Amino acid sequence: VIDLAVNHTLWLLLFLFLLLVESNQKSSFQEIPKLNEELLSEQKQLEKIESGELGLNKVWINITEMNKQISLLTSAVNHLKANVKSAADLISLPATVEGLQKSVATIGNTLNSVHLAVEAIQKTVDEHKKTMESLQSDMNRHFLKETNGSNQIVPSPSATSEFDNKTHSENLKQDILYLHNSLEEVNSALVGYQRQNDLKLEGMNETVSNLTQRVNLIETDLVAVSKVEKQANLSLSLMNDRAATLKRESLHQVTNRTDTLKTQSIKKEESSDSQVSKLREKLQLISALTNQPESNRPPDTANNEQVQSFTSKPSALPKFPQSLGDHIEKAAQLRPIVLPGISSIKDLQDLFHKTGQDMDGKLTYQEIWNSLGSAVPELETLRAFDSDGDGRYSFLELRVALGV
Repeated sequence: VIDLAVNHTLWLLLFLFLLLVESNQKSSFQEIPKLNEELLSEQKQLEKIESGELGLNKVWINITEMNKQISLLTSAVNHLKANVKSAADLISLPATVEGLQKSVATIGNTLNSVHLAVEAIQKTVDEHKKTMESLQSDMNRHFLKETNGSNQIVPSPSATSEFDNKTHSENLKQDILYLHNSLEEVNSALVGYQRQNDLKLEGMNETVSNLTQRVNLIETDLVAVSKVEKQANLSLSLMNDRAATLKRESLHQVTNRTDTLKTQSIKKEESSDSQVSKLREKLQLISALTNQPESNRPPDTANNEQVQSFTSKPSALPKFPQSLGDHIEKAAQLRPIVLPGISSIKDLQDLFHKTGQDMDGKLTYQEIWNSLGSAVPELETLRAFDSDGDGRYSFLELRVALGV
């Protein structure tokens, strides 16, 4: 019989174990699709993070583009630096132009002086030509006279007349030689002046060509600099636009997250506020029960129902110490006081809000006196309603003191 009982108990234990295993398997089978759904949602979120509109791939692409634009900007800046170094010649341009203007003015003055000198030399040459022509005519006449004298039979001149003719002819020859020498000197001076003018004009042409080349180089550099500045401005505007879009997207994400957190916190606050309001209502009921006299209390059935309703949910009621209950009962037996301007619960709430406290806070006598004025009762009368003896008055204590 004992063996049968042992076997029976073993079979029962096995059956119970199998039932437990089946129930665990059923619950696990029911949880598997939930886990699969959660895994799928997590995978979707990961895919969005990797390849979504605001995912890592887009961020990586934007970063590569920004790096390219930064490299372009660095090359443009280097080109600008080189152009600025070459454009340093622009500073010396006005001085060189002024020097050239001065040299041109001096060359013009020298040309004018040379022109005047040439005109004077031309006049002297003309005068020398006239004298040469007159001398030539005199020579021709003299030779004609001599030839005529030799052909005709004339009595031989005297020795004095022959000597005069010889001296006159020698003088004429010397004058002719002097004129030839002076003409050669004038021609050499003219050639020298022409060479000097040619050299000065060549120097002027060289300086003007150098200036034109420098101006052309500077103009090309300025055009290149303007192009580089335009490219830099465009790239900077593109980078600013990209940065603005990224900021907006990140701000949008942050605002969405903050909105969700705010909604969650608001829900939690609402739930906590509802719990606090329930506790306050229960405290108000307790205070009302303690404040009501024997004649104004409802019949025993109502009291029994309220007591049963409170005892059915003991977890929702706060646990007050025995001394606090005794103080509340004593305060309820005292005569209520009068505070100026406070005749209802709403007025009392306004008083707490006015002093910067909420319903769970406490007010000192000085704060009450500052907000209500000198018509406040004395400290001794209010101290009788201080249930915890800390010198500060809660919403419940003031409500008991006012009897509202």
